[in-house]
Amino acid sequence: MTISTYDQPLPAPAATPVAAPRSFERIVAEARVGTRSRIGITVHASFAEAEIPWRAFEADAIATGFQAFDWLKAWHTQVGEAEGVAPAVVVVSLDGLPVMLCAFGIERRLGLRCLVWLGGRLADYKAPMLAGDFEARVSPALFATIWEHVQRALPPHDFMALENQPDFIGRHVNPFSTLGGDRAPDAGYVFALPASYDEFALRFRPETRRNDRAKERKLSELGVLEFRIAETNDEARRMAADILDRKAAKLREQGVASIFEDAGYRAAYIALAALPPKRKLLQVAALTLNGEFLSGSIAHLRDGHATLMVHTYENHFAKMSPGRIHLLKLIKTSIEEGHELYDLSVGHAPYKDSFCDAPMALTNLVAATRPWGIAAASAERARLGLKRRMKGNDRLMGWLRALRLALMRK
Repeated sequence: MTISTYDQPLPAPAATPVAAPRSFERIVAEARVGTRSRIGITVHASFAEAEIPWRAFEADAIATGFQAFDWLKAWHTQVGEAEGVAPAVVVVSLDGLPVMLCAFGIERRLGLRCLVWLGGRLADYKAPMLAGDFEARVSPALFATIWEHVQRALPPHDFMALENQPDFIGRHVNPFSTLGGDRAPDAGYVFALPASYDEFALRFRPETRRNDRAKERKLSELGVLEFRIAETNDEARRMAADILDRKAAKLREQGVASIFEDAGYRAAYIALAALPPKRKLLQVAALTLNGEFLSGSIAHLRDGHATLMVHTYENHFAKMSPGRIHLLKLIKTSIEEGHELYDLSVGHAPYKDSFCDAPMALTNLVAATRPWGIAAASAERARLGLKRRMKGNDRLMGWLRALRLALMRK
C-alpha cells in the first residue's frame, strides 16, 4: 500500500448575489478561500488490502454495479489473476474524507505495462466510484489536478487504455469523461423508468401493444406460462448456469465468439449468483411454458439501476416473441420495485432502439505515460478505431459473422 498527500489551493467559490441567502457549506467555502485543501491518495495492491475501505466507501457511493467489490473480486479470482492483472485500487480523499475510488489494474499488453480498469469483459461500464457530494466538492479543475497526482502515485506503467467509460454514472457526470479520448465502438442503452408500467407502455404504438398482449395470450393458451425470478442461492446458481450455456450455444450458432464459453467468466457469474442475500448483485429470471425454458436473463441491480447483462431465448416459439415478453416483464418488475433507470447494456441491437431514445456514448482514453509507450498507445488507438468503424458497417459485420461460423463448423 502506498499513501501520498498533497496540498492544493481551493478554488474560489462562485460569486453569489448579495441578496441570496448563503448555505452553511458556502459560508465554510468562503471562509476557506486562500487556504489549501489536502488531497490524499492511497493505492492498494490487492483485493485483501483494499476490501475494508472499498466496502465502506461502496455502501454510499455513486457507482455502477460493475465497480462493486464482490463483482470485481469474482472476476479477478476467476479471470484477472490468471491473466496476470495486478490490482492498483486508488482511494482519493479530500481533507481526510474519501471522494473517489478507482479500481485500476496493471496488465501486460503489447509487451508493455498497461493501466486498465479492472473487470475485463465482465464489466460493460468502467468508471470510478464517487462520493455522493463529489460534484459539489470537486470542480473539473480540481479533478484534473487530482488525476495528475493519481498518475504519479500509481505503480509504473507505460501506457493506459481506459476503455468503455460512460459519460454518466447513473444521473451524475463521470469526471473521467472530461479527460478527452475517442468514442468507443459501442454505446450504452439506458432509459428512465416512469412511475407506472401503463405509462411506460405508452412509448409503443397501439398496434405494438395489442400484438404483445395477443402473443402472451396465445402462449398462455398452450399451457402454464410462468415468469420467475430466482429466490434462493441454489436456484440462482442453477438458473444462471442454464442461461449461460444456452446463451453460449445461441451465439455459437450465429458465428459469434463470446465470454460465455470461457470457463473463467462462467465461473465468475456462478460465484456472483451464490452471494449471500445481503450482498446480492444478480437478478436471475426465466420465462417457462409448462416448465420448458422459453427465455432467460441475468441482470444486476444497484441503487435503483437495473442492468440487463445476459438475455437469451429459445427458437421453438420465436414467432410468439418470448424474449420480448420476458423483457417487458423484467421492466414491469423494476417499475414495481421503484427502480429509476433500466439499462439494456452495451452494444447495439435493433430492439434496443424502441426502448431507448438516445444511446449513451462511451469513451476510450488511450495514451502513453512513458516515451516508449507511444507506439503501443498508437497501435491500441488504431485497433479500437478499426473496431469502431467495423461495428458501424452492418454489411461487413455480417460477412465477419458468416466467416466465423464457417470456421467454427470446420
